[in-house]
Amino acid sequence: MIAAWMLYCVAIAVLFVVVGEALERALHLAGRATRWAWVVALAGSYLVPAAAWLRPSAFGALPIPLAQPVVGGLQATAGPSDPRPAGGALPTSVRSFSLGDLDAALTWAWGFSSAALLLSLGAAALRLSALRRGWRNATMNGRAVLVSQNVGPAVAGLWRPRVVLPDWALQLGEGERRLMLAHEDEHIRTRDPWLLAAAGAALCLAPWNPVVWWQVRRLSLAVEMDCDARVVARDGDAPAYGALLLRVGQRRARLPLGAPALGEPVSFLGRRIRRMATALPRWRWPGAIAATLVAVAAVIAACEAPRPVGPKAASERSAVVDPDLGATQHQPPASPPYFPANLRSFAHQYYPGVFAHPLPGAAVAFVFDAQDSMVGQAAGVREARDADCLAVVDRLLPAFHTSKWFLSGCAEVADKGTVVVYWKSLRYRSPVTPDRGPTEDQAPTAQGRKYETKKKESGT
Repeated sequence: MIAAWMLYCVAIAVLFVVVGEALERALHLAGRATRWAWVVALAGSYLVPAAAWLRPSAFGALPIPLAQPVVGGLQATAGPSDPRPAGGALPTSVRSFSLGDLDAALTWAWGFSSAALLLSLGAAALRLSALRRGWRNATMNGRAVLVSQNVGPAVAGLWRPRVVLPDWALQLGEGERRLMLAHEDEHIRTRDPWLLAAAGAALCLAPWNPVVWWQVRRLSLAVEMDCDARVVARDGDAPAYGALLLRVGQRRARLPLGAPALGEPVSFLGRRIRRMATALPRWRWPGAIAATLVAVAAVIAACEAPRPVGPKAASERSAVVDPDLGATQHQPPASPPYFPANLRSFAHQYYPGVFAHPLPGAAVAFVFDAQDSMVGQAAGVREARDADCLAVVDRLLPAFHTSKWFLSGCAEVADKGTVVVYWKSLRYRSPVTPDRGPTEDQAPTAQGRKYETKKKESGT
């Protein structure tokens, strides 16, 4: 089931990418910080699967078939059956490949990938600390900074963040240095190093999810765009600031740990410059409302998405159905109102392998005629598409699908419901036979009396 849950988490993350895109658009049109759109997307990608795991009753279920059985000897066959298996050979059940077989490998892969990412982040932090000891202190425009050989401009550190500039930045003009320092000061003021560190920690929880990596990347871009917007709004020199971005991008040296920096990847520069150069549309509020509605719809879709579950071995209560009366009675499996004699022993006799090595949702199906003679048997598993007990019998024994029947049901015949027997009886069975009185297993049920009364009233 781990593979199914991984796919579920990826699907939820994709929906929250839609949330992030739409919400970022809405916040931009409203003139607000867009980073929160991707904070919401990243948080939702984890919170919704966690809620589905912790509160399963609040979510729908999507049954996932874990395995398909291969039954030797009598594979879902139907036809006249002798009381004993022919030829003395006992059918056995062979387990086919299942998604559940991947659980152990995926668990190890998940743990190793998380540990590897955590170790790489720790190594990057140690490297940053080692590099920082070699940087010298300097003063630029009355501001204390660190100067490195070719690292920055960026913010280094979480507890005591410092602006680090490369040597070549000291040769810039007064206006360019002022814009560069303003950008890095904005990162410190809004605690962007902490936000990006939290995003990196979130990646360690699910490093196998490529959509989460994409969300973290978009969060980094939104952090830089917000910083650009605040610097331009305060200084008002968008052309000079855009030229500085291009110059820094050409000489960028990436800082360990992905610290917030003026020179982010070149792929970001085009979007950042277009964002600064494009004025907000006149009819921005309708666009913001429409984008918000899209985000809300995507959140609802993520919350309504069914969680993956294993196939149900059987219904917790056996069902007895009268197709003529159109009623279904649910009774405890231990004492159904109609249960053919020797059904339990038949199941063990014909399919001992099913009980020796039960598959998830293991099922044994029987069809009886009006005199309780077995006319068909099969073994298999209950599938997600099986709506009730009768559906299992009809699928495993398709030769009797169109036969007229009176009663059907199912009951557990192994510990903890690992094996369930499904059955149906053909035509209406008279409660009294010509040669003997009613036996215990032939006693008329309340359902049968209703059926007989209905027949008399209809004159048939």
